[in-house]
Amino acid sequence: MHEDHASWLNAILHLLPESVQQHWVDVFVLNSWLVIIILALLAWAGSRRLQLRPRGLQNVWEMYVRWLRDFCRNEMGPGGEKHAPLLGTIFVYILFLNLFGLVPGFLTPTMTLNMTVPLALLVFGYVQWMGVREQGFGGYLMHFIGEPIVKYEPTVKYFLFLPLVIFFHGLMLIVHLIGELAKPLSLSVRLFGNMFGEETSLVQMAALGAAVMAATAIGPFPGIPLPVQFINVALHLLVGPIQAFIFFILSAAYIAMATHQEHAEEHHEVESVSEAS
Repeated sequence: MHEDHASWLNAILHLLPESVQQHWVDVFVLNSWLVIIILALLAWAGSRRLQLRPRGLQNVWEMYVRWLRDFCRNEMGPGGEKHAPLLGTIFVYILFLNLFGLVPGFLTPTMTLNMTVPLALLVFGYVQWMGVREQGFGGYLMHFIGEPIVKYEPTVKYFLFLPLVIFFHGLMLIVHLIGELAKPLSLSVRLFGNMFGEETSLVQMAALGAAVMAATAIGPFPGIPLPVQFINVALHLLVGPIQAFIFFILSAAYIAMATHQEHAEEHHEVESVSEAS
């Protein structure tokens, strides 16, 4: 199965037991582990000698952290900066994953659902945890039900309309639960679909260039190289960061909707715009 995806890491993969290869680790996981190691080394290199006047990698990381905290505070409301560590890690991690396939001999891990689904489930679990933590279980439940049932005087009219009100809120609960469960599906499938399409088109264009070169070969003379994949490489350099940012901003919107109910309408607009992308 792994021979379908050419990578230098296949040599390491074949050293693992067959049971591990079938159920736990594949070549995409190895590529993602390598990205984690690279990011850890970059973080260590940028923080091992901290200076009051930052230079080099320290300056890059500090600019990123400052932008990230400002973004979370401005877009998620007061206290939004406490979500910056998770969101910042997700953004830079997905960015490197999306672009890693452009390095010869490596793959784009986000072109498989085995990578995008766990990332989406991580965001989903964090959203539920923070929603209960910020609003309490009862308050967070109202996030799914909608406006709470209005208390009226116990009159005949009240009891006549009470079943209809209960039915309405029950229906709203079902609709909101379906919408909540659709969020990780949307996050994972969007990222997977875009990166899988980009990676597949890049491979096909490279194969087309090789076919043209073979077809134009005459006798001892080599064929004409036609690097048509360069267009797709440029698109990959554009789509990779865009998809990482969409995953990042949708995750921020989901967290804000669960923790700051008063800003839910604003983030529904953000989500609608991102869905169109």
